Amino acid sequence: MKEIIYKEIKQERIYTFLSQKYPLIRLSVFNKFLRQNKIKVNGTKPNNNYTLKKGDIITLYFSDEYFIIPNKDNAFLFSANQLEILYEDNNIFVVNKPSGISVIDDDWRNFDTLINRIKHYYHKNNLEGQIPQLCHRIDTGTSGIVLLAKNDKTLNFMFDLFKNKQLKKKYICAVKNNPSAKDGLYKDFLTKNSQRGFVSVSSKPINKTSQNIETGIKTIDQFDNYRLLDINLYTGRTHQIRAHLSYLGMPILGDSKYGDNNLNRKLKLKYQLLCSYYFKFGRIEDEQLSYLSYKEIVCPMPWFVENFKNKKI
Repeated sequence: MKEIIYKEIKQERIYTFLSQKYPLIRLSVFNKFLRQNKIKVNGTKPNNNYTLKKGDIITLYFSDEYFIIPNKDNAFLFSANQLEILYEDNNIFVVNKPSGISVIDDDWRNFDTLINRIKHYYHKNNLEGQIPQLCHRIDTGTSGIVLLAKNDKTLNFMFDLFKNKQLKKKYICAVKNNPSAKDGLYKDFLTKNSQRGFVSVSSKPINKTSQNIETGIKTIDQFDNYRLLDINLYTGRTHQIRAHLSYLGMPILGDSKYGDNNLNRKLKLKYQLLCSYYFKFGRIEDEQLSYLSYKEIVCPMPWFVENFKNKKI
């Protein structure tokens, strides 16, 4: 049990106050404990929109674990604990990242990251050993396959696979249609602007930092002014798919950086409709990891694929 005296002059809703003070008291937890009569104000059960006033006495009748204050070491406890594992063995750990969460964040106060969800999963299930380490990253707004390594040897080996393009990767995305853009392999150049956190695509190198990019495009379906694309990624540059498709006049729906924001607002899209759905290993000669040769990993199709089949976004 914990008793708190509300000392603020300003008035605020009880859930807002409690969730800011104790982040583990999420809305679902708050509503559950309210129904169970485990939250009282001045000795009586408040409604869920009760506004606190100076001098109110809040009594909470639940276990101490909900009163943990976040810090750098326990931040993972404040992440969501949903985790979709696609494949796991003694060396690799493959998950399906939802759109809207980053894979990792330098600011520990951003609790809900993919790495924190994995730490939470290990903690919840009393799993021992090293927390799997990222072999690569995908954007916050992109969903799909993320590959992690369970040991340093595998991590270094996977870094080499990515660097040497020995992993086949495919994406699926919904875009604004450009009828003149045909299916095929597009070869252009990408140039980073680190100050703006932005990349640009051109048919020729802009400067010495420009990198070649190769993106394969295949149309799966289309209706009205939209097209569903299968993307074969031959080079893995920063924001390559998003920037390249925008350059080709087919911005990804929901992409706020390279897309059509007027259309995004009309469609009420918060994140880009882009998913990394397919990985395939090449031939692996390393004795410890040779069993992964030609192995395919596929994640479930994202929600927008079914919507596309039904001719709606």
